[in-house]
Amino acid sequence: MTVPAPPDSGPPSAAEPAGADPWAPPDPGVAPTAAAPPVAPAAPPVAPGAPAAPGMPPGGAPGGPYWPPYPMPTHAPQPRNGLGIAALVLGIVGVVLGLVIVLFWLSWLPALLALVFGAIGLGHARKGLATNRAMALAGVVLGITGLLVSVGTGVFVGVRVHAINKELKAEADDARARSEAATKAAQERAAKEKARLDAERQKYEAEQEKAAADERARHLPFGQSYTYPDGLKVTMAAPEPYTPRGAVGEVPKDAEVVQVRITVANTGPAEVSLYGSGMPTVKDAKGNLVFTLIDGSGRMKLLADSLAPGQEAVSLTAYALPADAGPFTVRFDHTMGTDHRSVVWTGSPG
Repeated sequence: MTVPAPPDSGPPSAAEPAGADPWAPPDPGVAPTAAAPPVAPAAPPVAPGAPAAPGMPPGGAPGGPYWPPYPMPTHAPQPRNGLGIAALVLGIVGVVLGLVIVLFWLSWLPALLALVFGAIGLGHARKGLATNRAMALAGVVLGITGLLVSVGTGVFVGVRVHAINKELKAEADDARARSEAATKAAQERAAKEKARLDAERQKYEAEQEKAAADERARHLPFGQSYTYPDGLKVTMAAPEPYTPRGAVGEVPKDAEVVQVRITVANTGPAEVSLYGSGMPTVKDAKGNLVFTLIDGSGRMKLLADSLAPGQEAVSLTAYALPADAGPFTVRFDHTMGTDHRSVVWTGSPG
């Protein structure tokens, strides 16, 4: 067995004299010499099969430098799980939007993206590039569900909108029909009202025309006759000169005295009242009342208060007309219930 020599037992270097102290300060009279590079101590020999010394690589040469092996960095590939996560999130958004009636039309886009991203994520999972296959599969399922919900909601909304439009159209048609019926009824009522007003107007005009004609018929010359609606017929004869005898009261000077004869006959089926018709009213051309002459000869006659059917009566009165009075009027009044009518005769004294 070989015993290794100690590290400092080697022969002294030629540059260093024997017995010199290596730690002594240099001699000032001796020129410095270049220091020899330090020599690494020789490694002790290793017997075959013996374990290597600490710090020496296995099989390394004795006395050679040793550097520990540098650990090489290892970079493991990161899983590509982003598409699976995006597919799951977009699938949830698509389903939620599809369930909201007012936002269903927005759900198809995230649902479609969820389906596409999920399919790509499943491909990455099959290739070992992603580890969230279940998440990508859920995104695909949710994407398909979102598309189906979007389509179903769209169909439901379309059907509902069509039904609402149909109901609105029916209501509009019904309202239009009611409006047309109301307009037609209003037009009919207006036509009936117009016809009624026209009939009343025509009736009023006919009554006015009849009243005017009756008014004209009751303005007569002396000698003419008029028959009242109750059948009373009145006739005034032409005035005649009258000579008073035993006159009561003073006769106006230069007056022309005339006699007025009015004959009444009841041609109707019922008795006629002559109340208020006993004496006529006489006026001159200026509308002034003339002097009524009353004498004691008994020739004056007044009408009774009534006249039976088929009877006839005569009224005789005398009047003093002013000289040169011109035409004068004689008015006969007759009342039939609430209807009061007068007959007026006009003419000259002679």
